[in-house]
Amino acid sequence: MKVSSTRWVHLAMLIALAGVVIHVGALFAGPSWLEFFHVPPSVVASAREGTWLTPVGGLVIAGLIGTCAFYAASAVGMVRRPPLQRLGLVVMATICLVRALLLPVLAVRRPELHNTFEIVAAVVWLLAGVGFSVGFRIAKMEPNDPSRRPSLIHLPLDNVA
Repeated sequence: MKVSSTRWVHLAMLIALAGVVIHVGALFAGPSWLEFFHVPPSVVASAREGTWLTPVGGLVIAGLIGTCAFYAASAVGMVRRPPLQRLGLVVMATICLVRALLLPVLAVRRPELHNTFEIVAAVVWLLAGVGFSVGFRIAKMEPNDPSRRPSLIHLPLDNVA
């Protein structure tokens, strides 16, 4: 596994972790942050009214994005291999790449998408998609034997005093 390849996967993992922080942080920061991050108006209204839609939805999305970070970490051997690792990574890569590549197509009919936030978000999604794709390739090339991969979570305890 080349270091340059793992950097892409690490980038995808960091993007996913940033997404978790943003989604959870926006819940605490309030409706103005939700508007800044272009969430649907119904979610902003839920935050203003104090209903469950915003916190539950935000935490579910943060959990899904956290799962993406975990799968990326597993591809580079930082954590134990999760179930359906390759399938998860290819699905994550596909979703990220489609999200990134849809902006130019959608922006033709929706001029409100021609803004800095949407362009930066599309570039970030593109980078994450590339990282998850590389993670899929790495996971595909690596043997399935988890003992050949280093792990930060499951360290051997023989040296513990």
